[in-house]
Amino acid sequence: MAGNTDTLREGYEAFGQGDIETATSNWTDDFTWQGPEAEGLPGGGEHKGKEEALKVLQEAVGSWDQFELSADEYFEDGDTVVVLGHQNVKKGDQSAELPVVHIWRFEGDKACRLQLLTDTLQGARMQGIA
Repeated sequence: MAGNTDTLREGYEAFGQGDIETATSNWTDDFTWQGPEAEGLPGGGEHKGKEEALKVLQEAVGSWDQFELSADEYFEDGDTVVVLGHQNVKKGDQSAELPVVHIWRFEGDKACRLQLLTDTLQGARMQGIA
């Protein structure tokens, strides 16, 4: 059985290939998405349930003209995996590389919570929110 880090590596790879079903196949039905607390920013706020998390993921990624996520480093301790990475985004004529921190919590071999941290100000400016 693969460890949580290996599971996440496979998930990020699938996500990068557009295979959302495989990328989220290890999420629990009661999965919790905790996005940045930035009013109006796509992907922000807390969303409970796998279906709600999938909707907010689609909204967040779909709000960009181009979106690419890279997971660069993984740190695992018990039921927690922290992923340091970056997202390359484009909106109109603006593009940026924004740092991201993803904090994953697991119940057994299933992900039950994701907390996302990023540069919300630069993202909001590019989205025309700030």
